[in-house]
Amino acid sequence: MLVHSQCIIAIGKTGMGKSFTGTVFGARDVKIGNSAHSVTKEITIYDIGNGNFYVDTPGFDDSDEKKSDDETARLIFRALLDKGIYHITTILWFVTTDIRATASFKKESRFIESLAQEHDGNVWDNTIIVTKGEKIENGPREAAKEVAKNEYMRKKKCNQLPDNQTDLLVKSSDFAIQLFENLPPTSIYLDKDMSFTSDKLNKHNIFKESEPDRILAKYKVLMSEHLKYPIKINFKKIKCLKCPEETDPRLAIPECHLEAESYHPDTTEIHLYKTIREHLNNLEEYHSGYIQNYHPDSHMFVHTGVPNDSKIDDKPFECFVRGVTFGAINPMIPGYWDCCGKELNSSGCRQVYSCCKNDNDGCCKKYGCCGRDLHSSGCQKRYRCCDGSETSEGCQYIYDACKHKAGEQPCCTVCKNCNQTLDKKGCKMRCRNCKEPQTNKGCVKAEHNFSAS
Repeated sequence: MLVHSQCIIAIGKTGMGKSFTGTVFGARDVKIGNSAHSVTKEITIYDIGNGNFYVDTPGFDDSDEKKSDDETARLIFRALLDKGIYHITTILWFVTTDIRATASFKKESRFIESLAQEHDGNVWDNTIIVTKGEKIENGPREAAKEVAKNEYMRKKKCNQLPDNQTDLLVKSSDFAIQLFENLPPTSIYLDKDMSFTSDKLNKHNIFKESEPDRILAKYKVLMSEHLKYPIKINFKKIKCLKCPEETDPRLAIPECHLEAESYHPDTTEIHLYKTIREHLNNLEEYHSGYIQNYHPDSHMFVHTGVPNDSKIDDKPFECFVRGVTFGAINPMIPGYWDCCGKELNSSGCRQVYSCCKNDNDGCCKKYGCCGRDLHSSGCQKRYRCCDGSETSEGCQYIYDACKHKAGEQPCCTVCKNCNQTLDKKGCKMRCRNCKEPQTNKGCVKAEHNFSAS
């Protein structure tokens, strides 16, 4: 995709010539330093004419100890977004010749890769490795090759480079540059007898500060293909899962929440759970009928008097009469009962019950409901609380879980929002550290947890 404006971004350590190079491209009012202490404290975007921009950045491992490299990267991306820059045509990576700086080279390489997280192409095709010195060392390139390979395989989820490539930096350019004005006094290039012309100096990667056009010409040759294949930055919003931050992860301020915990936002006192009608006392057995007298045995006839045995009739008059009449003087008088005068072998003259020989209302007592005696268990069941029958509806309203009566003091704390008891998982989430909802601003310096939607 051909673009018609340039955006050149300069990255690297402090003192490598990033700010000076900005003047080469046309930046004005640039502060230039020559020490390890950074002059560029903020991201500065210079308008270099014709809609082109040069982005000067604070150095990685900057002399400002309070500013981390991640913070520098965030500020760079924020400045690009604020300026409305969504393409980078060229990355100038300023490096040192120190072969021991492998860790720094890898860190800066990873930052260059981060510039093209959403870029379909190879960011290194648009990168110029600018070495401060006369000689180009392989340290930065080798470190970048390793980082580029690992990042490619991570993004593509594969274990090798495309088309059996071994080097993703084949199109990356190198530019070694030493300023003539900064040469040591003993340098051979300062020998007046040698009469080094600018052309000869340039062949040895030495350029005069007073001849920026020569430096610019060199850069233009190295950048000739970059406008055709610019690096798309592709900012996009992603929501953090732990806090309200919603932005491109590269722009996010590292203030987030710790792990989330569930909680119940508001509570109230209630009974569990619904009211039901129930009897408060147990069932008891009872007799519903009245007590009545009865005889356990049947009727019988008896004589209630005294029996008189048979005897000879010795009354004078009666004997005379019988003698005259029947010719007998002393006949036998048969035995009888004095209660009724009936003979001894006659049936009783009075009806009684065989169980007690009485004819009263009864000699025993029983319940009229079931006929059982007074010592028997009840023939029916009822609730002692209300005398209701076994099948009757409860006589009082109670809560089915806690069994408390309706109207008594609440016994349980529940969440107003979800109506669950506090021992259940909370219905809301909050930060474990500040106890505030995760919709509030982060409370600690912590990494965000972004998840692409």
